[in-house]
Amino acid sequence: MLLIKSWSQLHFQPTNARPSQRPPARKAALWHAALRSLCVVIFTFCTLGAYAQKISLTANDAPLEKVFRQIEKQAGVSFIYGQHQLEKAVHVTIAVKQEELDAVLKLVFANQPFTYSRSGNFIAIRAKEEQRTGMQAKYITVRGTVTDASNGQPLPSVSVVVPGTPFGAMTNEKGEYVINQVPRNANLLFSYISYQSETVAVRERTTINMALQVLTKSLDEAVVIGYGTTTKRMNTGSVSSITAEEIGKQPVANPLAALPGRVPGMQITQQNGLPGSAAVVQIRGQGSLSYGNLPLYVIDGVPFTNFSGAQPVNDNLNAWGTSGANGGISPFSMINPDDIERMDILKDADATAIYGARGANGVILITTKKGKAGRTKFNANVYTGTGKVGHFIDMMNTDQYLALRKEAFANDKTTPNSVNAPELTVWDQHAYTDWQRLLLGGTAHSTDAEASVSGGDAFTHFLFSGGYHRETTVFPGNFNDQRLTGRISADHSSANRKLYVAVTANYSNDKTLLPTADVTSYYNLPPNMPLKDSTGKLVWVTGYTNPLAALKRNYNGTTTNLMTNANIRYTIIKNLNLKVNLGYTNTQLDQVSPMPASTQNPQNNPTSYAYFTTNKSQNYIVEPTLDYSYDVQKHHFNFLAGGTIQRSLSNGNYLTASNYSSEALMSSLIGAGLVTVNYNNYFDYKYASLFGRVNYNYDGKYLVNATFRRDASSRFGPDNQFANFAALGAAWIFSQEHFIADNLKWLSLGKIRASYGSTGNDQITNYIYIPLLSSAGTYQGQTALSRATLPNEGVKWETTRKLEFGLELGFLRNRINFTGDYYRNRSSDQLLAAALATQSGYNSYTVNLPAVVQNTGVELELTTLNTKTASFGWTTTFNITFPKNKLISFPGLANSFYATSYIVGQPIDLQRKYVYLGYDKTTGAPQFQDLNHDGAIDYNNDRAVIPPGTPYFGGMGNTFSYRHWDLSIFFQYNHRKGSTNNVSSPIGSSRANQNVSVLDRWRAAGDDAAFPVATTTAGTPTYLAYTPYSNSTALWGDASYLKLRSASLSYSLPTKWLTKIRGSNFRVYAEGQNLFTWMKNKYIFDPETSVPGGPPGLGTGNIAMPPLRTIVFGINCSF
Repeated sequence: MLLIKSWSQLHFQPTNARPSQRPPARKAALWHAALRSLCVVIFTFCTLGAYAQKISLTANDAPLEKVFRQIEKQAGVSFIYGQHQLEKAVHVTIAVKQEELDAVLKLVFANQPFTYSRSGNFIAIRAKEEQRTGMQAKYITVRGTVTDASNGQPLPSVSVVVPGTPFGAMTNEKGEYVINQVPRNANLLFSYISYQSETVAVRERTTINMALQVLTKSLDEAVVIGYGTTTKRMNTGSVSSITAEEIGKQPVANPLAALPGRVPGMQITQQNGLPGSAAVVQIRGQGSLSYGNLPLYVIDGVPFTNFSGAQPVNDNLNAWGTSGANGGISPFSMINPDDIERMDILKDADATAIYGARGANGVILITTKKGKAGRTKFNANVYTGTGKVGHFIDMMNTDQYLALRKEAFANDKTTPNSVNAPELTVWDQHAYTDWQRLLLGGTAHSTDAEASVSGGDAFTHFLFSGGYHRETTVFPGNFNDQRLTGRISADHSSANRKLYVAVTANYSNDKTLLPTADVTSYYNLPPNMPLKDSTGKLVWVTGYTNPLAALKRNYNGTTTNLMTNANIRYTIIKNLNLKVNLGYTNTQLDQVSPMPASTQNPQNNPTSYAYFTTNKSQNYIVEPTLDYSYDVQKHHFNFLAGGTIQRSLSNGNYLTASNYSSEALMSSLIGAGLVTVNYNNYFDYKYASLFGRVNYNYDGKYLVNATFRRDASSRFGPDNQFANFAALGAAWIFSQEHFIADNLKWLSLGKIRASYGSTGNDQITNYIYIPLLSSAGTYQGQTALSRATLPNEGVKWETTRKLEFGLELGFLRNRINFTGDYYRNRSSDQLLAAALATQSGYNSYTVNLPAVVQNTGVELELTTLNTKTASFGWTTTFNITFPKNKLISFPGLANSFYATSYIVGQPIDLQRKYVYLGYDKTTGAPQFQDLNHDGAIDYNNDRAVIPPGTPYFGGMGNTFSYRHWDLSIFFQYNHRKGSTNNVSSPIGSSRANQNVSVLDRWRAAGDDAAFPVATTTAGTPTYLAYTPYSNSTALWGDASYLKLRSASLSYSLPTKWLTKIRGSNFRVYAEGQNLFTWMKNKYIFDPETSVPGGPPGLGTGNIAMPPLRTIVFGINCSF
């Protein structure tokens, strides 16, 4: 129920077409029926209950306001009336059962001194005409035209409303609007997409024309920071933001897959292209020598943790013992991208120090969508599409492959036989199978359906959403991933605005069915290898795996996740707020990986067995904060103090079941004759902190931000549980100075900022400071225990000290915006495992090494509004990052376990390669440089240090709009060193086909070819000469690539059509992802893929299922 103190008779009045201009009623009806029916087919509930609500009501001489409340509860409508308007209302006596709402309203208002008008779910009370003569003079009719300030062109579909009410009008195709019954002293709010909103006082004027300015990237738009918000203009830290609009233009199931190339300083690659696969994220380089280099993720104020109770260290759910072909399920595959409002990436010390021990590698804040004030809004979005492998490696055919094999035997002067060369002696010499097309040439199908209902009034907002996503693979078979999501969000403010409560709950259920292994690795099987014999049975050959058997080994993973959050704020006195953030997450992952005997070589007398893993995790967090704002003339202060109490409980087990009586029972433990417990883990991780922040702003020009945090973690021993982290940031908005503002009119923003501070990292396992025992089998019938780890009570926090300088510029009313950052991060007290002598009984133990790793870089970002008219717009975004990484000190490195891994002054991901000198022109054998001149090629002494890494990377996007069409195109690029050819070594060796590049190989003395001689027999001089080849500079060089990462084309219905179907939006679109890749290395599938289960490094083009070229078509509509 909405109470308006200054009541007026207003109603929403679309004026896109005057009565004389409207199309014939029959055509309007046809348009209405056709488009309305289409959306009903998509989501029928979008229109349920809007106008056909049945009412049962009994009242005996009841106050009218009481009757209103009963109707509101049953019909979901809101009555709007003035503060004293019901004083003359007549009591109501009524008895109806299952009557239409309109019929009930007529009975209720039959004897009242006023009537009503209805717009959607709002019912406005107004005086009857004969009683309004005295009030008429208070209201006027306002009309006018809205145009583009830059060219004078009329703007259609501009919203013109009286603030504080749900009523107003929209401009027609000529930019005209009319609003009746406007209070003489009211304000009008003009708003339009991509233009700056304007508010103007009516002041008894009946004609108000408005010229709207094109909206550039606003410097006063909200930026989410730790425990609060600020604006881009007033922010002293380094923060990049990605909005729902940017995420929504990409058909991705994992929100992280929408980020590559879009954020300066952040590199992100998918581990592979299979459904649910994990992604690897690095913000401003690798600061830790260990694997703890991933950022902290915070979703609606709740930090994300994995099954060990830590923030993720490898971006997949840390299940023990088993995983599918995707290498592990990404936790972010449980988040519906359509539920995300924005993602803010915090990078420097000023932005991340408030998160203390968890902010060393950056922080990603994910904010989900909330309900907004206004009438109840239904939104539906559906798309369906297909995915294909975008690039296949050009491999040799059967004739070329067999010729290579024969040549290799001839070069070695050996004879092929059924054991070392079945393709030459046993298999059909004319058979040919293109393994890539057979195993990877299918079409993946994706379907996504989302729906939401949202709305609210001035005090209460709500949003309910649900989603379904299904994605198959290109593999033969019914492999797929299915996800169901549901979300509830509600918030309420008290009438005096002192109390605010917001609650969100997110639930997801994800089911994954994949092969246990990625069959992409079988792409280079001999082209004439048979799969089945004449009887239809699988063919088994020693040394070969039959891919059909691999496809019958299915991995099943089921993930359920519940994430809830409550945020309570109470204003104690003016500008003093007490807030409490409460969070709870519950995640469970169940996995089954059967290995039927029928999928194993029968020569080995196999038995059926299956792996079972169950992992459960619960995370609790309580964060009370107190903030106070204080202004004295031009001095503005903001103080924040708070604390964090977090606890993570997790447990998991890893079992092996065997002795099944039937392979049909292998999905359950019940049918197993024997169950063996391999692992059983339990973690209890506790974390607590106190933090504070002081922000000072003088006259909007001089900004200072100071942050302090004291953390405690259960990961460290009693003497090292606590650590302090702090940061100081400052900025000068020099464009606000009079001598600049008066003389440089074209400079809309000029800001210099700097920050310095420390953050931490505790991404290590639990309980490293106490001795742990593990099962060691049995001894004389008794369970035996052994020491599992060597404790180290002296382990302490890893610390990163960050320094940053930034420059932000805006030109021509922010039509051009530039941001440049220089950063230097130094990470010390490196947490990693140190090797121990074998006689100690342990392999290693965790220590703090005195190594210091430095990451420096320059980040540049440019956004331009190239043109904007009433019918055409064009914007461009561009970013580029120049990163550098090196180990600046490591005392005792020469005598440590890491002496051959790192070099002071070099990057920590340095590469050591044999230096390829070509091949001997007489023999064709590969040759390498003898660096230490001892006459032999040695692993320890003859590998040179090769510059690794990425000199620069970034992205560029363009967005075009023409009338009702929108086109967005985004490119990602990466200039780097890496593998240049995925050639198996030696060339001509058994069990592996080769790509066609090796056709240009040495065959006879004097040949000038690209590759050395073919060989296949182990132990021969030529074969031995190949030992360093695959790890040499022969296959290393420029591995740069350019990707058309995403493209989106959409068409939105004009306002006049939307009016006919009573909708606010109807958009059809086509979207594509990973559309084209231009890369130096043509003999890999994709330059970003990495080895599943390997170190969490960035993609290096390893052979794995690549991200698919995906194209989808969809409809988005709102009512």
